[in-house]
Amino acid sequence: MNRDVALILETLLYVSGDEGLEVAHASDVLGIDRAMVTHELQKLASEFEREARALVILQFGSRFQMTTRPAFSDYVQAYASPPQRGKLSQAALETLAIVAYQQPVTRATIEDIRGVNADRAIATLAGKGLIEEGGRLKGAGRAILYETTARFLDVFHLSSLDDLPSITEDEEAEQLDLFSSGYRESWNEDG
Repeated sequence: MNRDVALILETLLYVSGDEGLEVAHASDVLGIDRAMVTHELQKLASEFEREARALVILQFGSRFQMTTRPAFSDYVQAYASPPQRGKLSQAALETLAIVAYQQPVTRATIEDIRGVNADRAIATLAGKGLIEEGGRLKGAGRAILYETTARFLDVFHLSSLDDLPSITEDEEAEQLDLFSSGYRESWNEDG
């Protein structure tokens, strides 16, 4: 059979996704009889197997499906599992803003700006895939430098960090004052 037919069938298998490719539908698309489509799909499946490709072609009656080789299922599952979902606490949002605007930034710098321990907020943000280790500071201690991830850009619908709203020094000071006053009020109420 024509190599183009095999390539077309491989393409149709790919775009059919989880639903798989029905022989009848492929027969209609290609304008060849169903027996020939079945034969070509079986040949293609054998070729995939013989070449030990990462993908395999499985047959379920008159439906064929392209899927990953079972030996790679753990990797596929790890890749496809979304990072933790959920809302971010105020502390996590503040920490994320500091990382976004100051990156790469150390935990100590984050704590200096916020005035409180940032371990939990950093762990939460890293767990959600919004920040990551971006290297280490040179010198004693070699502190971890944090930066935002591509997921951060996706979540906040930014094409790059240049799309972050700019903050002037006056606005930054005002926001820090608002934060500090809110923190002091909270501290006074708690205790």
